[in-house]
Amino acid sequence: MLFNRWRLLIAGAIFGSVITAGIFIVPPIVASKSWPWRWADWTGIGEDTIKKTSTEKKGGKNSSIEKVISTDETRSGKTLWDFLELLAVPFLLLYLGNQLQQKDKEVADINLREEALLNYLDRVSDLLINNKVNSLQPNDTLLELINDIIRTRTLTILRSFGKDGERKGSVIRFLIDAEFISNWHSIVLDLSSASLKGAKLSGTKLSRVKLIKADLSDADLSDADLSHADIRNANLINADLINADLTGADLTGADLTGADLTGADLTGADLRDAILNDVKGLRN
Repeated sequence: MLFNRWRLLIAGAIFGSVITAGIFIVPPIVASKSWPWRWADWTGIGEDTIKKTSTEKKGGKNSSIEKVISTDETRSGKTLWDFLELLAVPFLLLYLGNQLQQKDKEVADINLREEALLNYLDRVSDLLINNKVNSLQPNDTLLELINDIIRTRTLTILRSFGKDGERKGSVIRFLIDAEFISNWHSIVLDLSSASLKGAKLSGTKLSRVKLIKADLSDADLSDADLSHADIRNANLINADLINADLTGADLTGADLTGADLTGADLTGADLRDAILNDVKGLRN
């Protein structure tokens, strides 16, 4: 959609340039001595000639003696600026229309994402409350079913948020605040293959969470608790892990290219086969 709008603007600019060139380049050529030619007066292009006629009467009001004086007054023709103003108006309106349309689309997208987030929160809350999750035993099959349903809904909503890191962080924090993650030591939130690119998760408690093959590139995980988390083969390119707790975390095969590990605690962390190109703050 955006590509089509820009293509229209470029095509319009080219067309306008061609018209302008035709107006200001062709006439001087055809108006050479070998072919004396000028624009017709009705076009408004070129010099304007205004004829003025005045009549003088002699011998009184009823005298038949009259003197007619005719004069020609030449005014300068249209300038380049005049035509640029003429062409600029529709292009300016087109540009402003596109900008307004783009702004309306952005607002509509924000509203849709916010509505989707609220709908997700309501449905998961109802699922947890109606099934009295806190009263279920760890080995209850209903708890496992609820876990699978929430995982599916969570992965779906995270994908739909695209680059919206704020709302991705809101989803994960909601699950933590609901104590769905922390209440059961035998239940582990599975966010494997989750789309968490750019997620704002600073200071979030993600201990023991499964993040296998998750996309955490550009994510803000500063001061996050990722102790004993399973982050195998995850994408952590350019992730902010400043002061993160990664004690006992499994980072086997994870891509940490460009990640910032300044102040991070990697005690007991498994970094076998991890990609550590351009990592900042990694202590040997």
